This record gives sequence, C-alpha cells and structure tokens, in this order.
Amino acid sequence: MPIKLFRTATIALLALIAMLLIGRHELHAAAAFLGLEPLGPASSLVLQGDSETNRVELTAVDNHLAWGKEASHRAWSEAYVAIGVLLDGLMRSDSFSEDRRQLAEGMQGEERAIIEKIEDIKARMDDAEPDDPEMPVLAEEGRRLLQLRQQFIQGAQLRQSELTATQLEAAYRELIEAVKVVAERRSIDIVHRFIPTDEPFGTTNAADALIQIRLRNLLLYPDALDLTSEVADDLGVDMPGG
Repeated sequence: MPIKLFRTATIALLALIAMLLIGRHELHAAAAFLGLEPLGPASSLVLQGDSETNRVELTAVDNHLAWGKEASHRAWSEAYVAIGVLLDGLMRSDSFSEDRRQLAEGMQGEERAIIEKIEDIKARMDDAEPDDPEMPVLAEEGRRLLQLRQQFIQGAQLRQSELTATQLEAAYRELIEAVKVVAERRSIDIVHRFIPTDEPFGTTNAADALIQIRLRNLLLYPDALDLTSEVADDLGVDMPGG
C-alpha cells in the first residue's frame, strides 16, 4: 500500500475511533490532540467486513452518527440523574411546605372544634346523675361526635394524600423542565433516572434492602455522566453535603 494512502486510511480509522469513543462534539479536539487535521467533509464512510454483505455505511443524520434509516440505528448521547434527592428537595421548598402547613393547620382547627364538643359532652355526663333523663341523649350525642371525628380523620388523611400527589406531580414536571434545559446545554439526547451505587440503603429490613438492590439499575458508570448536581443548580435545590 502506498505510504500516502496508508496514512490516509490510518487517519480515517483514528478519527472513526475518536468519534465512537468520545462523541461527535469532541472529534475536532481529538484530531487536534493526535496532531491530525480533521477529515472531510464526507457524505459517508463504508466499513467493509469479510464478505460483500458484511458492511456498514456510516452517515450523519441530524447531527448524529447513523448506520441506517431507523432512529434506533443512530448513536444517541446519554446521561443520568438521581431524581430522588431532587424531588425531596423540591417537596421541602417553601412554596410546597407552606401549602401543606396551611392544610394541616386548617384541619387541626376543624378537628379541635369536634374535640371540644366531645369534651363538653363528657363534662356534662360526668356532672349528671345516672338517672338523669338527659343521659341517653348526651350518650347518643357523644357517640355521634366520636363517629364524626373518625370520619374527619379519614377525610383529612385523604386530603393530605391528594395534596401530596398534586405536589409530587408538580415537582416532577419542574424536574423534567430542568433536565431538558441541562440536556440541551450539554447536547444530550437521553437522560435516565438512577440511584447512585454509593447511596445507603437506609433500612435494616431484608425485603426492603432487596428492593433497593433491584431499583439500582446501574452498577458502574462514569461520574461525568451524572447530571444530578447540574440539574440541582438549575432547580435551586441544595444537594446533601453541599
């Protein structure tokens, strides 16, 4: 093989390896590091295997390395975000906390009004004689108020659950918008949620510990692909230990 042709093939191979390993955005930097001039522009690059049918044609489609027409035949950039700590931070924010506080205080006031009526009935029954004709009426009123309080507690739990569900969805939507901003800034196509491997299980229950293991879908990953801190900054959420 002529030296010039061999050098051109070598440069093409190095450029291709750089593109596959570090991504399209770093190709020029890699070429500069290797002391090479970037190749191209070229419309495609054909890799030929050991037979005529064993071949791959690499092209650029929407700024992505592609080897076919389908979206699944492209190189997509990916990253990860630990959403648990971010959702927790958003739920503890002033706006969400204030809504929960107001609901809790309002329900405490309503419950207190019922309790005061129950206490009043109890005091009247304590002061009345056993044969007082008002006793059955007071007892029935006491039972009615106790039942009313139980119904109120169940309703209060439902109202708290509904508010929490509404806030969780709002926090999730806010989180997604922040992820989109960071992903666009970093030219990232796909962002996965994950639980960092070094995060403590936080349980002494074997079943819960097993659940924690099953939830941790990543066993090893480059720290550079973890966008959690950057998304936290965009949301204004404090990270633990930060």
